[in-house]
Amino acid sequence: MQRAGSITREDVTADGPTVVLSATGISKRFGGITALSDVSLDLRPGEVHALMGENGAGKSTLMKILSGVYTDYEGTVAIDGEAVRFAGVRDAEDAGIAIIHQELNLVPELSVADNIFLGREKLIAGLVVDRKASSRAAKALLERLGIELDPEARVGRLRVGEQQLVEIAKALSKSARILIMDEPTSALSPAECERLFRIIRQLAASGVAIVYISHRIDEVMHLASRVTVLRDGRHVLTNDMAALNEDAIISAMVGRDLMASSDHQRGPGGKAVLAVRDLSLSKPDRHGWRSVIEGVSFDLSAGEILGIGGLLGSGRTEILEAIFGSSDGRTGGEIKLDGAPVGIGSPREARRLGIALVTEDRKTQGLHLTASITDNVALPLV
Repeated sequence: MQRAGSITREDVTADGPTVVLSATGISKRFGGITALSDVSLDLRPGEVHALMGENGAGKSTLMKILSGVYTDYEGTVAIDGEAVRFAGVRDAEDAGIAIIHQELNLVPELSVADNIFLGREKLIAGLVVDRKASSRAAKALLERLGIELDPEARVGRLRVGEQQLVEIAKALSKSARILIMDEPTSALSPAECERLFRIIRQLAASGVAIVYISHRIDEVMHLASRVTVLRDGRHVLTNDMAALNEDAIISAMVGRDLMASSDHQRGPGGKAVLAVRDLSLSKPDRHGWRSVIEGVSFDLSAGEILGIGGLLGSGRTEILEAIFGSSDGRTGGEIKLDGAPVGIGSPREARRLGIALVTEDRKTQGLHLTASITDNVALPLV
């Protein structure tokens, strides 16, 4: 980590509370594209600072600069009043900065404990990984966070929401005093979100400074003490959350006032385009067949949006997979399209009938990451 000159503490905190991290005049370009232009942000100990903006506003780019992922940029980053230039992620971690990325950075083939301490393994005589010690430490950390996961479980067998919890535990295991969270609740159930919020409040109360990126305005208004809004790579607003309302934040994000409508537009009703009756799904395990969903029925009309809610593991994803023909179990019940019974045994048949599925895990189920955008877009047509 290079010390990029000197910024006195008085400079950083001249007109306000102590600042543990500051970014001043940050600009970042990718070729001819400007991702950030003269953006500034400061972070105080013990605060939850929300960073908001539409997709492409530059939030993740700024956080990758602060966490050492991007090292080529213009502007100044300072820790405790001293300007620094991180050579990489490890430099940032050594300075007390940890980040939970929106895209999970876990090794599917390794256990929960191995992922939590990856690169910081506990060793016997400095040579051999002490897996028992790692497992004990991971178990203690998970219990402290209220996360019910087996530290010996293979991460690749966990659901996305559970993997997100492993990421959180991994970041907190580094004893970070600056924690960056990029859309941490995107794959969590309401109960898991509440558990995460309790953890965040505990961390803030202990002095940890937290940058919280989210599109969910209701979350940040209840969780954050301050908010910074970016738009098109530029700084638009920084203010105390108590001084703002939801409309003010949205207007700052989109650059215009929005007229809220109290009219709820319902679908036209009438004949169901999709009708599901007594849908069931059983999956094999070591004890035989295990019922995953049972007796699920609903109708969906043209132009209607139907929400499916429930806790992690309640069967929401399995319902969609059973309808799409991508489940790996035994299904039962009846599915009708435009009133006619259909048998959907594979995703190919579902696509032929006009049904598409956007998976929850786009990396492993939705995209071919080594193929081009054109190939991925055209894949359903093959």
